[in-house]
Amino acid sequence: MGKRSNESDADYKARKKAKKAKKEKKRAKSEKSKVKSDTAENDNGTKTNAPCWNSFSDAPFAKPIQQALQDAGFSEPSPIQARSWPVAVAGKDMIAVAKTGSGKTLGFLLPVFHRISTNNLPGSQALGASSNSTPSPLCLVLSPTRELAIQIHGECVKFASCINIRAECVYGGTNVQTQLKQVKAADPQVIIATPGRLCDLIERNALSLAKCPFVVLDESDRMLDMGFEKELTKVMNVLPTERQTFMFTATWPKAVRRIAEKFLRKGETAEIFIGGAENGELAANKAVTQTFVEAQDDQKDKKLYDLLCGLKETSSVVIFANTKRRVDYVAKAFWDEGFSTVAVHGDKPQHERDASLRKFTNKEVNIMVATDVAARGLDIKCVTHVINFDMARDVESYVHRIGRTGRAGEVGEAITFWNPDYDKECSPALVVIAKNAGQQVPPFLQKYGKGKTSRQWKVANAEKATTELFQESA
Repeated sequence: MGKRSNESDADYKARKKAKKAKKEKKRAKSEKSKVKSDTAENDNGTKTNAPCWNSFSDAPFAKPIQQALQDAGFSEPSPIQARSWPVAVAGKDMIAVAKTGSGKTLGFLLPVFHRISTNNLPGSQALGASSNSTPSPLCLVLSPTRELAIQIHGECVKFASCINIRAECVYGGTNVQTQLKQVKAADPQVIIATPGRLCDLIERNALSLAKCPFVVLDESDRMLDMGFEKELTKVMNVLPTERQTFMFTATWPKAVRRIAEKFLRKGETAEIFIGGAENGELAANKAVTQTFVEAQDDQKDKKLYDLLCGLKETSSVVIFANTKRRVDYVAKAFWDEGFSTVAVHGDKPQHERDASLRKFTNKEVNIMVATDVAARGLDIKCVTHVINFDMARDVESYVHRIGRTGRAGEVGEAITFWNPDYDKECSPALVVIAKNAGQQVPPFLQKYGKGKTSRQWKVANAEKATTELFQESA
């Protein structure tokens, strides 16, 4: 901005100051609007109205649903529910980015229940008797893991049954014929499924999705990480073109954005980011205290024993190890020492995994030893401590592991055994993650804070992990 020929120095400075103040006011107003979530802006610059229902009474859900929410002990919608419900009820497609455990399951289930129960289906479809004996659900929920599918089904049954909506769950690792009989007998309106088993049922013509107007992709980033893009594409291709699609994800990387652009309606999709997660990267939970313990392999058992002996009897502890053999060893060794433990990993039969999770959730045992199968997709409340007996394999695994505690407004503690023989290359990234979460970094870790890194522990990835995704949830 240049000075005008007829303008004094004082006038020029005053005009410049006024223009700067005007720009600052405009910027502040814009930021305020963003925080209040009154509007949302898509990547293409289209602004969409995004109302917020901060009370259950704002939602049009049936009285039995309202009563079920009250009976479950919820006082108000979580942030993701407050934002997603009005969008979903209005019929828009939706991308919702928020951490696991933030209330996402009810964020997508309750609006779908409402639209089914009021016969308000996408496009020209309406409820009616099926023309054949093949089960034809109205809503599909895709989950990356069996454990998460079972968990979603539990929440679904709890709230759907009170308004006579039937739900069924299908997943791999169990007898397919048994599940076929269950699905046919139930003739569910809502089907929760893992990608592989769902594709199997479609190939057998045991399930029709041709008239399924609602589809939910839960933990979309995890599905892509696990290599399910081919199955995902196959499923989406047999769904009707007139449908409402929801994508729920903990992160917002390019791969997920590409899938969203492919499957969601352009100009009819609302984007919801909880916790300022626009760049979609991970952040360590600031409600979790991170502690690092230097321990070589032959020292870990003794250090773990001392650590467990120092915890309260009411503590609930998840111990992560990197191999199935290691998980079984730790669980048995500490069971023999008098601790109550269960083991969870991919080689366990599904019924054993379910039983172990149930015992831990119901506090029949207070220590669960697991591989990364339990790092994501499981919403286990009141975990007080996470212990990394083995260092996580990469940045994302570490952040998701410690995210099993400090959930739903609680505080937690994550203790990580750092082995100088193997873990020096992850030190720079750990230092960044810890510092960005406001944690103390011990001298032995700080010493290698500028050292060589591995591809899985790039400092750049750790620096991206500063976006605060892990906000308190209701």
